Amino acid sequence: MVLSTQTSIGSKRFGDEKNVRMICEAGFDALDYSMFCMQDDDDILNQPSYLEHVHEVKKIAESYGKYFNQAHAPFPSFKVGEDTYNTVILEKIKRSIEIAGTLGAKNIVIHPTYYGKDSKRNLELNAEFYNNLIPLCKEYNIKIACENMFGRDRRRNCIVPNICSVGEEFRAMMDMLDPKYFTACVDIGHAGLVGTTAPEMLRTLGHDYVGCLHVHDNDYLEDRHCPPYFFDLDWEEITQALADIDYKGDFTFESDYFLVNFPDEVFPAAYKLLHDIGRSLIKKIENKKEKIHGNA
Repeated sequence: MVLSTQTSIGSKRFGDEKNVRMICEAGFDALDYSMFCMQDDDDILNQPSYLEHVHEVKKIAESYGKYFNQAHAPFPSFKVGEDTYNTVILEKIKRSIEIAGTLGAKNIVIHPTYYGKDSKRNLELNAEFYNNLIPLCKEYNIKIACENMFGRDRRRNCIVPNICSVGEEFRAMMDMLDPKYFTACVDIGHAGLVGTTAPEMLRTLGHDYVGCLHVHDNDYLEDRHCPPYFFDLDWEEITQALADIDYKGDFTFESDYFLVNFPDEVFPAAYKLLHDIGRSLIKKIENKKEKIHGNA
């Protein structure tokens, strides 16, 4: 199973070029290219020379024998009632698909949008949004991954479900989309925040729906984005569920928020720790799959 991690926090600190080298040197097989930075209009990815930068980053990864397996578009994908924002972000999302395809990524995660309490309307509007991006999927030979999300009740200051937060609605979303161009990214941490669990969501979606992962830990209260074993999610149950559904995708961390307060010189060791945790969890999954499915 391929092990990868996102570039977000390290690239913000060091820039893509140095950060990609550190991730590669830590031993990861592949990289998840984070494009959250595109929210900043001055970011290199919003400049006319963006493809030159992208090709350089890809060249660095390839020099280590590594590659980009996944990417993440800027978000939020849409804000209800904010037409100017929505016009701008749509163009950035389209560019992010081009960038991901240029890097050779097979999946790009694009967040769905919560429009209100009407689940049917949420699904229909998201399906319309996603389907309008199919021409870009074809052009850049990439799948869009929909992700399970959560919201926040501002009055009670707590996390609540919104779009694709539970397995049944997430599956309904995927049933409205062509699997040739779309897949489900199960965010392990998000699933633990909204009254369900990651194992429940993985089993509800099953083998045919789950195409990729965001792996990270939390305390069931906040979206911590820290490595497994830092908080409270049950990694024995999560690895068992991945084995039970015979998950065939990559093991991709979205766990790098723990790096924020580290000094620069500690980053390589921290990436190596994250790598080692990933290898251990992959071994658990593979051993459990062997017991269930044999060598098939």
